[in-house]
Amino acid sequence: MAIRNGTALPDTLTGTTSADTLRGFAGDDILNGLAGNDLLQGGLDKDTLLGGGGADRLFGDAGEDSLYGEAGNDSLYGGSNINDVLDGKDLLDGGAGNDWVFGGFEDTALGGAGNDTVVGSAYDDALYGDGTKDDSLAGGADSLSGGDGNDSLYGEGDDTVLGGNDTILGGAGDDQLYGYGGNDSLLGGDGVDTLDGGDGNDILNGGAGSSVLLGGAGLETITGGVDADFIDGGEGVDSLLGGGGDDTMYGDFGAADSLSGNDILNGQGGNDVLNGGFGADRVIGGAGFDILSGGEDSETQSLRDTLTGGADADLFQLSSTGFLLEPVEPSFPPEPVPQQPVGDLITDFQDGIDLIEYEFVTDFSELIISGNGTSSVTLSVRNEGVPGEIPDYIELIARINGAGGSIVTITEADFLI
Repeated sequence: MAIRNGTALPDTLTGTTSADTLRGFAGDDILNGLAGNDLLQGGLDKDTLLGGGGADRLFGDAGEDSLYGEAGNDSLYGGSNINDVLDGKDLLDGGAGNDWVFGGFEDTALGGAGNDTVVGSAYDDALYGDGTKDDSLAGGADSLSGGDGNDSLYGEGDDTVLGGNDTILGGAGDDQLYGYGGNDSLLGGDGVDTLDGGDGNDILNGGAGSSVLLGGAGLETITGGVDADFIDGGEGVDSLLGGGGDDTMYGDFGAADSLSGNDILNGQGGNDVLNGGFGADRVIGGAGFDILSGGEDSETQSLRDTLTGGADADLFQLSSTGFLLEPVEPSFPPEPVPQQPVGDLITDFQDGIDLIEYEFVTDFSELIISGNGTSSVTLSVRNEGVPGEIPDYIELIARINGAGGSIVTITEADFLI
């Protein structure tokens, strides 16, 4: 065990294989603890601290310092506990092991390999759970907390092969949170935040402030919070809750058809825009004036989208639904016969309050409305073609059930054309 103190000049202090105490004091110092559970204190100026093996404690103190925990379960402190603004912008790297990393003024803090806890300051920090954004091969289950300030928090690297299950807390300020691989939990907190869960089954909560929440691949549960948010569930089967603000929500925004899912979108309060994307989706507007769309579905889809407007006046947007052509035997050449697709289901249409918009209808005479005297009607568009021949197509658009089981009377006034 050794106790070694530096001077006011630049010093190089090296420990032993035991538990050592190295203090740099003033000057640009290099402190190397080697093996053992060491205590390293950089002091003033620009210092470099290397923990080595063992469970080490590294304090950068004032100045722009570089702290490397290396092997072992280390604790790294970038600030001086006096005035963070005077500490300088430090680099903290926990290295291998389950580390605790505490940043100071606008520090860059990396947990490294292992299950780490990385905590920022009241300023604008960049926090990484496992190495830099580009070099992690096996991410651990990390916990990142940004604190106040406009922070960037990364659970794993861009090249993560095995992502960890991270917990990332943005805190106050306008934060950027990235989960990457693994089943992550991201909480934006106050401020205008951007949350990207990446791959895995993630939980995202925007908190207060207008946030951008991106689910990515996997089964996501995304909650927008009280302000106006943009929410994209991405690929997979997602559950999206808008919260109280005027939100824009997509079940599969820009996702490929083969990767899309059967999503649940719930606008809750506020005037929301909801689009289920590909797949058989459940779209619920909630309170407020909402615009609901099940999205454009594939021609082979066998399940329908369900649209529920909720309280207040709503607009139901109906997109083109594909249809399948099958040959009729034994005619030659085979005659194509249009097959009606499943269409969308509107569960609570309120006559005189809600509106329907179908993107390819420009004149009300193009619509054919049929019913059987019950509480539902069916809408379709039919191109008759040449009289006496098979119509060019028959396209089922929607099945509408009246709110509270009432009989629905559809007129031209119910359409936005």
